[in-house]
Amino acid sequence: MKTSARTHQRVDTPAHGHAPRLTVMALLLAAAALPAPVSAQMAARASARSSRGWVIRNATIVPVSGPRIERGAVVIRDGRIEAVGADAAAQPGDSVIDATGLFVYPGMIDAGTRLGLTEIPSVAGGEDQQELGDFNPQDAALTAVNPNSELIPITRTNGVTSAITSPRGGLVSGQAALIDLVGWTPQEMADRAPAAMVMTYPRTGGGGRFARRAAQGEQADQTNRQVQALKAYLGNAKAYAEIKARLAAGAQGTQETNRAMEAMVPVMRGDVPAIFDVETVEQIRGVLALADTFGIKVILRGAHEAWRLADTLAARHIPVVVGPTTTDVGPDEPYDEIFANPGVLAKAGVKIAFQTNDAHESRDLPYNAALAEAYGLSPDDALRAVTLNPAEIFGVADRLGSIERGKVANLVVTDGDPLDARHGPRYLFVRGQLVPFNDRHTRLYEEFRARPKP
Repeated sequence: MKTSARTHQRVDTPAHGHAPRLTVMALLLAAAALPAPVSAQMAARASARSSRGWVIRNATIVPVSGPRIERGAVVIRDGRIEAVGADAAAQPGDSVIDATGLFVYPGMIDAGTRLGLTEIPSVAGGEDQQELGDFNPQDAALTAVNPNSELIPITRTNGVTSAITSPRGGLVSGQAALIDLVGWTPQEMADRAPAAMVMTYPRTGGGGRFARRAAQGEQADQTNRQVQALKAYLGNAKAYAEIKARLAAGAQGTQETNRAMEAMVPVMRGDVPAIFDVETVEQIRGVLALADTFGIKVILRGAHEAWRLADTLAARHIPVVVGPTTTDVGPDEPYDEIFANPGVLAKAGVKIAFQTNDAHESRDLPYNAALAEAYGLSPDDALRAVTLNPAEIFGVADRLGSIERGKVANLVVTDGDPLDARHGPRYLFVRGQLVPFNDRHTRLYEEFRARPKP
């Protein structure tokens, strides 16, 4: 592709380099001395207001949905991917990034986080993740998202551009939202809300071999009561949705509006999936029974023991959000269960995605997938599990998850495999705008790097 220096702005210098980690003491001192700035978010938002086009050229493009393109180009305009390929051409006035020796990947999607809902857990008011009670389907995570969270630019630094953020607690926690990691308000950040309804299938507590049988019996009774309560709630929600549908079709009668039941209607109709946080085989079987009884679409999340039912899940086309793989296994579990689970599921044909199940560790999403690679997950499946798979699971593959014409330009330009800790992003685009690598970590690094020598 021929370009003219007189018609294009060049951006040839890598925009980001990895900074050494600061000591914990330095971070604590800086955090105590400085107010929490929002310059990183402001810079990202200022960039988002720009409407100019971008061309990334001479790069190895990894679309995920197709084969690699050597020495290719990606044209970005109006927030979308306008063209992809070796012959993609720029227009006068476009900014050009010469990405010789670099790679272009889709932005990664964390399929389970608390981003925007928590900042400093030990500080009063630093969390807004959970409501009182067991049933809160009307609780929408998006309304509580803090666009000024310092964790958002930190997460972006590793190539994560979108995330499912969700409430927790109770049996029906509330509505998860898919957000892009840039925007002035929660509504600006939203890509799909609700993206899913978050639920938890009750589990009998552990206790090990030496737990008292009486205590185990009490736990089993409590679990059974919770399961029955969940079934009754779903039954009521199904009845509410059916009555609402009959009235909408012209049937006689009235229905008293119930906010909680209204939130459940899209779930009972199959328009919004239900994420079930589970771990054990018994929980998974319980969720499958609920899916059969009430006709709801389910997504399993966590599911450390899903590998035991891999063939069943594949046959039923039940997606599984695995991880985090950075946690420890239980004392009675196989040592490699958490790490090998994704590979077993993928080989069986189960569609998987990865979660960090956190806000502070969401930046480590690529390394969760990398750990699973070491235990049998193929590199291609690992990459899909943090890009295209989560987009397909949550119904946004028409605009996210791969590098294709017409999709939202959430892209990361790296110097190598983004799942390899030895490599890292050099440029990042969210919704077609170049986002600077400027976060609390980099600011503290620069500040203490410039401190006077003793």
